This record gives sequence, C-alpha cells and structure tokens, in this order.
Amino acid sequence: MNTAVQLNPRTNFHLHRVESSTSTTASKTSLTGLKVKAQVEAFKSATFDFIECENRQQYDLLPAKAEEVVNRMAGIVGSLHLCLGKYAILSQEEKDAIGIKVRRELAPYILLAHVGNRMYHKPRGYAGDFLTIAEMYKNVEQGVNRIGQLIDRTILDNPAAKAVRNRRALLAEVIRETVNRCSGSTTHITSFACGPAAELFDVNEQLNDEKVTANLIDIDLQALAHVGARVEQEEMKINIRLHQQNLIHLALGRKEIKLEPQDLIYSIGLIDYFEDKLVIKLINYAYDRLNEGGQLVLGNFHNENPIKAYMDYVLDWKLIHRSEKDMHNLFKASKFGKDCTEIRYENEGINMFAFCTK
Repeated sequence: MNTAVQLNPRTNFHLHRVESSTSTTASKTSLTGLKVKAQVEAFKSATFDFIECENRQQYDLLPAKAEEVVNRMAGIVGSLHLCLGKYAILSQEEKDAIGIKVRRELAPYILLAHVGNRMYHKPRGYAGDFLTIAEMYKNVEQGVNRIGQLIDRTILDNPAAKAVRNRRALLAEVIRETVNRCSGSTTHITSFACGPAAELFDVNEQLNDEKVTANLIDIDLQALAHVGARVEQEEMKINIRLHQQNLIHLALGRKEIKLEPQDLIYSIGLIDYFEDKLVIKLINYAYDRLNEGGQLVLGNFHNENPIKAYMDYVLDWKLIHRSEKDMHNLFKASKFGKDCTEIRYENEGINMFAFCTK
C-alpha cells in the first residue's frame, strides 16, 4: 500500500531528560518544584512592577515592563515543558502535584485575561468552546485593566493559539481543493463540531459560481446561533444547513441526520476530546456518508506539543494528544482499513490533520 505521509518539518520539540542519576525521587520532585516556582515568582514580580509603573504614571517605562511580563510568562511555559512535560522524569502523580500548585499561584492572573478567564470557567462545559475559538481568531487582547490585557496577549500569542488560527487557513485550503475537485457539480461538505465555522466563511468570500452545500453539526445551540447570525448578515454563496445534534449519539446510531453522499467531512477540534474507541466509531460514521473518492479530515493536537504542560496546568485546556502513528492506527481500525492517505500540519506544527480517501 502506498501511503503518502508528509513529515512534520517543525516537530523538533524533543528535550533531553533532566539528568539525575543519584537523586532520590523526593529530591527530584523538590528540585523540579523549585525550578518551576522560581519562574512563577519571577513572573509575579514582573507583573507587580508593571502595575506599580502604571500607577505611578511612568508610561515611558511601561513597554519595557510589559516585555518583562511577557518574557517571564515564556519562562513559565518553558519550565513547565522541561519539568512537567512528556520527557520529564517525574511520575504523572508528581507532575500533577506540582502542576496544581502552579495553577493555584497563577489563577488570579489568568482570570484577569479575557480568554484565560473563559477557558478557566468553561461556560459551555469545556475550555475550547466556539466563543473561545472565535476570540482566538479575532486575536484582540481584552481583560481587566492593562495587566489583564497584557496577560491575554501572552495567551493569544502562545503557540497553541497561533495553531488554532493557522488551522483555520489550512481547512479553508482543503475546502477549496474539494470544490475544485468537484468542479461542475455541487460540492457536499460536512463539518463535525463546527464551532464558529470561520473557515467556511473564508471560502465563501472566494467563490464565484461554484455550488456548495455545507452541513454544520454541533451539540451547542449557541454555536449554531452564532453561525446562523453571521449567515444572515453576509451574502452567502454556500448553502448552509445547521444541525443541532450530539455527534456521539450519531456515531453510536442513536440519532440520524439525512445527508447526501459527502465529498468532504472534516473536524477541526473534536477528536482530541475523545478516546480512541469513540473516534473509530465516528470515523465509521463518516465513512458511510462519504462519496467514493470523498475525504475525511480529522484534526488533532500533536503529542510533541511544546506547551502541553502549560495548557494542562495553567489554562486547564486538557486534550488528548496523538502522534502520526496514532492517527494511522485509528484509520486502520476503522472501515477505511488503511493508513491515512496524507497528514498535513499548520505552520506551528502543533495541530496535525489526517486525511483519508474512501
């Protein structure tokens, strides 16, 4: 079987394990905790200096103070990856014990930031809901006073948020490719867990006379209302159909949506919330609804993500990260019965997209 797999040129996140051949587990944990704590204390000191500078109206000094806050947050992200990330020497229990202490220290600061506050409180039940993703797309810092806006900027500028923005463009390109492939006939597209569906609106602006029908499925009625309101405001060339359904129920056969055979089914940020068995059922559900030659495209955070520990312990944005091998195995265990046809990456190399053709 010929399998075209694009290797990820940006996945270069491997770090050497922290060497400690003679230390006891307790001393390793203590040392790791101290390293992370030092970064946290440096960040807290930098934020205090920024606030004091603002209070004293020393506005000429604010840019340098702001840069120090940004650098100190970067120091936290790096130390968490080194000390609590994939290649750290501690057990998961030890990592979690340190991680919760970090979260306790940083929560008051993260809550000052608009996106950070939303991710922390999870008003729609999970960190990466449609409005959080929409705010990442908008990429405008908001928050309580200037310090909240500054911390919001550090969140919006982290590699995971950049990856979210990048994957929008990647999926828009995939949709355009599908429309070109179906030239002369109506292109049928379905988005699983559509969220704000910004990629479809991007494509809509570029269409001429092509006919496209897009089925947008999401469990969140507010997400669909968000999309519906935008559809009413814009001149739509794409025929948008909104479906409020639980994709788990669809995959398990408990519910049904009538769909024409689809040319493209995709999900940008769904399966990294699901365990493998459920993902395979979802793949099978998609397989049965694809045209011959149709494609399924599934996005997932890569397991070499360098800020996973920061996402886990600071933002409480916990996802199932996977490797290329994991994605191949999912498709081989499904009705596709083969490796992914292709794997692509957005520019940060943090989000990968597995393609499989029926």
